[in-house]
Amino acid sequence: MLEVHKHERGLCGVYTHEIAETKVMQVTRRAKESGFPLKATMEEE
Repeated sequence: MLEVHKHERGLCGVYTHEIAETKVMQVTRRAKESGFPLKATMEEE
């Protein structure tokens, strides 16, 4: 969490494309519902 606070980004895991896509959607939805300004993205290694 401190990594994200200091550098504005952090690695949450390495997943297949389909799983990463689902996790990004889930995190984005839950953050919005909770009122947190969190942005989730996925990148290729």
